[in-house]
Amino acid sequence: MSTLFLVCFSLLPTTFSTFSMSNALADIRELLRSTDEVKAVLEATLIPNPSDAEPDEDAGNKRILAVISHKDDWDLIEEGCIFVCKPKSAGHESDIQRVLPIYGNFAIVMSQMRRSTLELGKAPTKAPVESSSSSRSGFSISITPAEGLQGTAQPAVFFTRNVPELRQFVAECRRVREVSDVEANVVINVAQSTTHFTWLRPYILKQISPSLLALIPPDLRQANKPLNERLSTSSAGQAGDDHADIQLIREEWVRKQARKACSKGRRSIRYRTFNVNGKLPSQDLSSWIQGVKSNDTQPVLPPVKNMSPLSMGEIVRNPFDLLMRRNSISKSEPREETVDPVDPDDDDPDVFVLGFQELDLSTEALIYSLGTAREDAWVRATFASLGEKAEKYEKLASKQLVGMLIVAIVKKALKACFTDVKTTSAGAGILGVMGNKGATAVRLTFTPPGSTGQTVLTFVNAHLAAFDEMVDKRNQDFQDLSKRLVFEVEWPPEDEQEFNYPLPTLDLNYRVDIPDLELRRILRDDEWYSSEKIPTLLRYDQLIKAQKFGKAFVGFKEATISHSPTYRFSPGLGMDTLGYDLKRKPAWTDRILFIPSMTCRVEPLSYVAYPQITMSDHRPVAADFSVDVDSINQEQYVETLKKCYRDVDHLEGTHERKGLQVDNSFLDFGVLRYEVPQVKAVKVTNSSKGPCAFRFIPVQNDQPIHPEWLRVSPQTGVLLPDESLEVTFTAHVTNHIATTLNRRPTDLSGTLILHTLLGQDHFVAVSAEYERTCFANTLGYLTQLPGPIRSENIFLEPGDETNVQKIRECLDTGDEFPWAPADTKDPHIPLAFGSTLLMLLDSLTDPVIPGILHSKCVEMSNRDEAFELLDAVHPAAVNVWISVTAFLHFILKSVSKEDHAEQLASVFALILLRDDPRSLAPPISPAKKAKFLLYFIS
Repeated sequence: MSTLFLVCFSLLPTTFSTFSMSNALADIRELLRSTDEVKAVLEATLIPNPSDAEPDEDAGNKRILAVISHKDDWDLIEEGCIFVCKPKSAGHESDIQRVLPIYGNFAIVMSQMRRSTLELGKAPTKAPVESSSSSRSGFSISITPAEGLQGTAQPAVFFTRNVPELRQFVAECRRVREVSDVEANVVINVAQSTTHFTWLRPYILKQISPSLLALIPPDLRQANKPLNERLSTSSAGQAGDDHADIQLIREEWVRKQARKACSKGRRSIRYRTFNVNGKLPSQDLSSWIQGVKSNDTQPVLPPVKNMSPLSMGEIVRNPFDLLMRRNSISKSEPREETVDPVDPDDDDPDVFVLGFQELDLSTEALIYSLGTAREDAWVRATFASLGEKAEKYEKLASKQLVGMLIVAIVKKALKACFTDVKTTSAGAGILGVMGNKGATAVRLTFTPPGSTGQTVLTFVNAHLAAFDEMVDKRNQDFQDLSKRLVFEVEWPPEDEQEFNYPLPTLDLNYRVDIPDLELRRILRDDEWYSSEKIPTLLRYDQLIKAQKFGKAFVGFKEATISHSPTYRFSPGLGMDTLGYDLKRKPAWTDRILFIPSMTCRVEPLSYVAYPQITMSDHRPVAADFSVDVDSINQEQYVETLKKCYRDVDHLEGTHERKGLQVDNSFLDFGVLRYEVPQVKAVKVTNSSKGPCAFRFIPVQNDQPIHPEWLRVSPQTGVLLPDESLEVTFTAHVTNHIATTLNRRPTDLSGTLILHTLLGQDHFVAVSAEYERTCFANTLGYLTQLPGPIRSENIFLEPGDETNVQKIRECLDTGDEFPWAPADTKDPHIPLAFGSTLLMLLDSLTDPVIPGILHSKCVEMSNRDEAFELLDAVHPAAVNVWISVTAFLHFILKSVSKEDHAEQLASVFALILLRDDPRSLAPPISPAKKAKFLLYFIS
């Protein structure tokens, strides 16, 4: 075993500052957790080049060396280490630069030396010090870590004159090493050890300080995921990485707590994207740039026919939809309170962002840059389109990569508010470098007038691989660009994807997976209701499917698409009746997506195309957004953030492992019925003297945290000492869940595990008795409604929710309906029965007429052929079809309205011939389904 100390010096009298040392001691204590104690502090100066006999001492080399001790009350052992810290400076706290555990081969070598006097300020006039130009004796301290030195590395060397502190520092290092229980010649990996120095992991893992935590923009794709999904894998009997989980939970909690003090301002952003097909501006762009609505020759959806339920005035098309929306429990977060715009008297957007693709299609442009002539032409056209408002704006930044150009234009009055303007680009074309495909991007940091709070906005203009069959290449392009499209930053990012993508404008080139002829037929078919046409086609959209299956753009959002496909148009003989190119299938290739964040809400205001601009084979697309921006004092915010951080900085403390108390460990929901939610709560209290973090974990790794019929909120959290919160448990059997529960035993029970990080687990048992329902089941359970019902609006208006629940309960239990025959004169009662029947039919696991027969249904030309088709339907389904259609026929006999049959058919056709959203077969228009149903009821 090596010698701990080699001392070569004679102790000489020296002066030191007691006030300075007390400050250093206080600074170190601010960094420590409650379980750790500072034993000695020594102010010293780092010597970058120990071989230099008289190097100048620089204020930037000042360090604080501190001996830290940790006693574990459970294991009854003491361990220690040295913190090498940079002293606190204005606006910043002390920074731990290195952690040196004391054990084994740890060694300190000291020697006396003479160094130049350090001048950091004017000395007090009465201080007995030597001339500033003289030399004074001091001591060098060479520290060799316990794990030894790698290769030719040299130990760190420090210089100090504070002899009393040096004595105490040396004594504490010797004492801590003597009490160490680490065996000789053993090297401890502190970052991974589970037996020694585990208390040091929070200091080592703390890669960023609270002040940086407020400034570094997170990767929104990760930040927007539920926190529970970002934590380590853990289950009963298999511990996760509690230290790493504490880091994530603490940061999330600190961000949320600090932002409660933030006020918000609202700014408007106008976003535009246009694939110009190599053309220079040759049309008036004012409608696209200024957002003027078009009313000329766009390929609009055909007008609504009189069969459409939308023609029924105030009557809704499908009362079942409205009823289900009322019954369902929203899973979305509550909306924030309304934020007023910063400039309420100015409706013009604060920022214009324009993304152009295929700016230059020449062969030379793919090889080398041809200058900014085309960029200049489009920028001039943009300002010309603003008319008199152009004088309010100026170009802030742009980035061109051959065919791709992104331009940011801002109000002159706000230009000074935009700082740290950065641009970047990445190619995704041939060899991944040529500019025919790829992306350009602009990042802006916005500081509102009169505020120091900053909001980082990122805008991306991308152009991905073309052609229908290249969907996998498009997905891969996205993944590649996500790693390679990186801004230069002044701080080191946490990983390759340390950037956010709030607002990308894109020619993504995603197509529609439906045969060309079918797609065109649906677009021009007058028998399709306009409200159904676009949503039906978008079920086959490649981008939406890529998001759904996690292939690309996961976490991105898009406003509702209500415009026709924007690609590909062709003038002359090569186009169809809507103007689309006969050689290219129409598609929504031009899209505008966005990602909100916890700190910056993005609200889409409009999302439209401009087909009157016909200079390209694409049509330009526009979107307007309102964006919430921070309006705060940044210094005050950082101080608040630091205070919050200090409140939970000791989460890793293990001295009280039973800190959390749960007031109820058993929840009995009693009888659980279909679409009748129940809510119960458990109070969780932190009775310890330090903060505690918790998370729910599953019983086994391959199981969910809670049963499918139960929701738990929150699933993670932090509690300060003596603080309490309510964890809510919501039992709710939806249509999807009832489909499964109807085939299982009715006894529902389970156990949820509330895990205290670095502490004790608590178990919450839940139970319920599921009451099976005839809803969400097979046709064999269909229950017919009793007695005649006469109401002109039955099935066309929603019934009262309370009455619907009573009817549903009677159908499930077999009890008599709670209304006497005379009560049916109340018009609300028949409406409730009608809504219940619609809900029952729509909840069936399979539609009455299976999807495989839908195409044959629309081929029927008369009543006889339609009845013959029923031979291919399952007998149980035939019985239901005949019963329902006979009932509708009976209703129509008592109603004199001329179009009543068409109205009923339009409602029931969508349910009895329900589409399978997973089917790849071409969709059938609702009008044709209604026509088939009319053969049976009219």
